[in-house]
Amino acid sequence: MGIAVGQQQQSLSSVGFVDSVASSSNANVIIPPQAPTPSVKRTKTNSARNIVKFKKARIGMVNTPGFIELDSSLNRTVVWYYRGNTENCVSYPAFLDSIKLELIEKINYCVRINPIKYNLKLESVYAHRELPAEDRAFKTVSREAYIHSDVRAMVDEDFAALMSEEDRYMKKGSGFTLSSIDGLLLGIYEHTPLGGSSYIPLPENIRRKKAVINPMNIDDDCFKWAILARHVSVGHHNHVGQNYYNEEHRYDFSELSSPTPISEIHIFERRNKGVSVNVYGLKLGKGGKEGKGGKGGKVGKESVVYPIRVVDNEKAEHFDLLVIEGSERMHYTYISNFSRLVRSQKTSHESRLFICKRCFTSFDEQIKKNKLSGNEALQQHMRLCEPNKPILPVMPEEGDVLRFNGWANMQRHPFVIYADFEALLEKQMERVGASTDGIHAHHPMSYGYFVKAAADVPVTLMEKYDIPQMPVIYRESESRDEVAKHFVASVTALAIRLGNLLKATNVQISMSVEELRAHNAKSVCDMCKLEFTETRCKVADYCHLSGRVRHTLCSSCNLKLTTPKFVPCFLHNLSKYDAHFIVTELGYDKESITVIPNTEENYISFSKRVTPDFSVRFLDSCRFMASSLAELAGNLLTKPGDFEKFRETAKVFQPADMPLVTRKGVFPYEYTDKWSRLEETALPPKREFYSMLSEKHVSEEDYVHAMEVWRHFNCTSLGDYSDLYLKVDVLLLADVMENFRDLCMSTYNLDPVYYYTAPGFTFDAMLRGLEGGWFRPVNGRANNPKTPGYDAEKPSSWLVYQDCNNLYGYAMGEYMPYGGFKWYEGDLDRSLELLDVMTDKSDVGRIYEVDIAYPDNLHDAHNDLPFLPRNGVPPGSKVNKLMATLERKERYIVHYRNLKQAIANGLIVEKVHRVLEFRQSAWLAKYINLNTEMRKKAGNEFERDFFKLLNNAVFGKTMECVRNRIAMELVSC
Repeated sequence: MGIAVGQQQQSLSSVGFVDSVASSSNANVIIPPQAPTPSVKRTKTNSARNIVKFKKARIGMVNTPGFIELDSSLNRTVVWYYRGNTENCVSYPAFLDSIKLELIEKINYCVRINPIKYNLKLESVYAHRELPAEDRAFKTVSREAYIHSDVRAMVDEDFAALMSEEDRYMKKGSGFTLSSIDGLLLGIYEHTPLGGSSYIPLPENIRRKKAVINPMNIDDDCFKWAILARHVSVGHHNHVGQNYYNEEHRYDFSELSSPTPISEIHIFERRNKGVSVNVYGLKLGKGGKEGKGGKGGKVGKESVVYPIRVVDNEKAEHFDLLVIEGSERMHYTYISNFSRLVRSQKTSHESRLFICKRCFTSFDEQIKKNKLSGNEALQQHMRLCEPNKPILPVMPEEGDVLRFNGWANMQRHPFVIYADFEALLEKQMERVGASTDGIHAHHPMSYGYFVKAAADVPVTLMEKYDIPQMPVIYRESESRDEVAKHFVASVTALAIRLGNLLKATNVQISMSVEELRAHNAKSVCDMCKLEFTETRCKVADYCHLSGRVRHTLCSSCNLKLTTPKFVPCFLHNLSKYDAHFIVTELGYDKESITVIPNTEENYISFSKRVTPDFSVRFLDSCRFMASSLAELAGNLLTKPGDFEKFRETAKVFQPADMPLVTRKGVFPYEYTDKWSRLEETALPPKREFYSMLSEKHVSEEDYVHAMEVWRHFNCTSLGDYSDLYLKVDVLLLADVMENFRDLCMSTYNLDPVYYYTAPGFTFDAMLRGLEGGWFRPVNGRANNPKTPGYDAEKPSSWLVYQDCNNLYGYAMGEYMPYGGFKWYEGDLDRSLELLDVMTDKSDVGRIYEVDIAYPDNLHDAHNDLPFLPRNGVPPGSKVNKLMATLERKERYIVHYRNLKQAIANGLIVEKVHRVLEFRQSAWLAKYINLNTEMRKKAGNEFERDFFKLLNNAVFGKTMECVRNRIAMELVSC
């Protein structure tokens, strides 16, 4: 639907800064160039698209004050401007204040022509004492601006939003601090707002409800007629005539466009005091059919009304409007009975409902002991709902249980591709930020990949479908500088062959006598552990590529083990490096490119469909193993000369080669700044291995190793050495990942290559096996004979440092809710008495909503660490923070264990508003303890960190805000 598409475009613009809004199909605004513009220094090696999309290519262009136009799309429907930090401001407030008037002027100039959408992206560099510097970007959502908009106020809100996002980043405690501010990217997008127009009939099932008045207008003023429909007498409100004209005096409709876009409704509200307007859309259900032109259309049973625009406070004269759509336009109608319109979405009963217009939660008038009902319940609900944006939540059905469904992920994926790029580093000494110098432009010069086939895949099958069994290394030359394009073509062609292999191969089952005997003896399914019955038949599951028997399953579980519809392609540090080479080459045809974004320049993963039912999925091995490849490869070498874990490397190299190829080598990246370097016939001297980025030389040991590799493998040029270096890197990545897969399969019986990140993997592993943080900096000073400046006149004092380990793991191993959520129906005044009999391991837990006082006599004793912190905006700030205060708290929501602790230490509960009950157990303890034990047994730092992450990430997944999820697809601009 048009409204839904518009919302999706707005959401996408906050993630896909370049591509999302530009593709709007209903837009016709042309943004003219503004003259004169300051001079721009352009880099000849970067395309216009890369200038906008990638920071390193972008900020090098701007060397003068003012907003510089970087680029524009076809017909100037999208224009990008950049304001560099040419004044070298060292703080965000100083920089934003210095450019504020320029930004307001730029936006005002654009809206004088036509309405626009715009968003901002603040770019900077953060430094760390131990880690490399990191680029960061803080951005705003796309906003609409019109000729009447208060742009100054909007910019103030945008700046506050940027600072709020930066504050959230700093609160994560990553150890990074602001090093320099690069500048601000401004995106200006064409915008033709959706607006109502001439008459469209109501869908039949909506008309039958008799809850909507649909004025039959022939002009584009359906918004006005929908508003006036309330005042037209029943029986005559469908036809727009004198009956409507007689009511026009009631409201001021001046300054509204015809047709009226939803974005202009606030003008109507402003010109008519005491008036408010909500707008709702209609989502077509299964079997539904959209109307064409003005003919409307049938809507299936599952069609739902959903919120588009909902006011925070309904005024004395409030209107609810329903937008319906044809294929080319939309039409406002007046909702005369909101409850009747949406009742069928909530219940089949005929009792009166009180419905929240923001999220459609409903309350009936059935009286229950100690539980609010009807309008009282709705008003209580609104206190929780109003702070959030209007949305139609899709809740689980009654009886739904969160359970493991990734059965197919228990089978090792038959094919995985491991790949890597090497690049020329063309010298580019330019100032690209306030305190940042661009020293190199990276151009891919070669790529390598290796296809790892599962043990079940016969060699004859690999040969039949031309699947390479050895590493593929490809290097370009100065006359053929299209490495990334060649890589995409090669990998997608390979993916097509792999898809055909998986689809066409079906080897018949082969069972030995022993396997048949074991299969017949089993009485329960290997997967679901349920007994076989006449309806739950026993099935022998086998590999369709080899015929080997794998499991004895029930027929239902057997159907869940489907053939993969994708092949994973892993690159180490894909998100921050290699993706920049690959993504821009994926649009070679019309097949879709789907993206899971972290930011608009940093993708968790992206996939390219190569056939209608098969794709290649690019993944970052760093999302599972955050260490460097050198460290990870070192972990495989448990003792000198033991190359047992380097299985893939050993298949390519001879035993005598192994000491040289089982460690990460070194390469003179910055020396290799042009193609002719690759033709040099000797290894460069040690000084040429110096890295300006890290400001380090290679060690003598590393350089001696490089010379030995050169001699041992008879390298004749630096190009030969580069190819060997790349081949070793690809094989090391394969060995590291294959050992990691072995670890995950043996511990959790899940293959991680089906997942995008370690958190997603651990959540499934948890399912199968089975409000923030507060920090207070304290500046304490000891006073004792062992400290400088000891004052004998003052009491002696000492400092004690305590560090508690495994806090997340400990908490998740405790009793936690798992089901049976319901409101307590007993006497609320006596509900606190239940705390006396409740223990940490009670089968039933409770969460209280209370008013609680903090007696004055406790303030001094509790001042260092008060009980019951709360979210709020502290004085002098505009950002929510978790604050531990000594103030009285109203409607404070607290777990019963925390409430018991607070009461025991003197806090006084004044009133209990409500109590939520639930069943609880230590349902996560088994999984948490498994990872804790595996961490104790870990043989290297990676495994210790990995098992810690698996525990911590479970907490993160359960706290994930699904409102922030966005579907994103790359398109050409």
